[in-house]
Amino acid sequence: MRPSELQRPAFDMSVACPRLTPAALAFPAAVSDYYQLDELLMPEENSLQIKIRRFMENEVAPIIPKYWERAEFPFHLIPKLGSLGFLGGIIKGHECPGLSATAYAICISVFAYQRLLVWMQA
Repeated sequence: MRPSELQRPAFDMSVACPRLTPAALAFPAAVSDYYQLDELLMPEENSLQIKIRRFMENEVAPIIPKYWERAEFPFHLIPKLGSLGFLGGIIKGHECPGLSATAYAICISVFAYQRLLVWMQA
């Protein structure tokens, strides 16, 4: 089975961001892979992408609107971000993961998707 054929749960924005308007809730779910980039990932890179997405949904989305409104940064998330294993991206060694450029770009896009959701709430 190819990675793009795997079923992934849709990003439930009503749970992650309860203050979204009905129009924002209609924003398309991040479950499609139109360019089939997931097929370029190794299995461990694909699981890393899913791990980042779950972290963003469960750890970041519920608290980030409060920080956004106060113009503060949730510094307590930095160690957790580091433990995900994607920071350092394509660098090999020095405790960096040495991901492929494609895998790193996809990880960053998953990470950035949450910022879009916060912007939509503002």
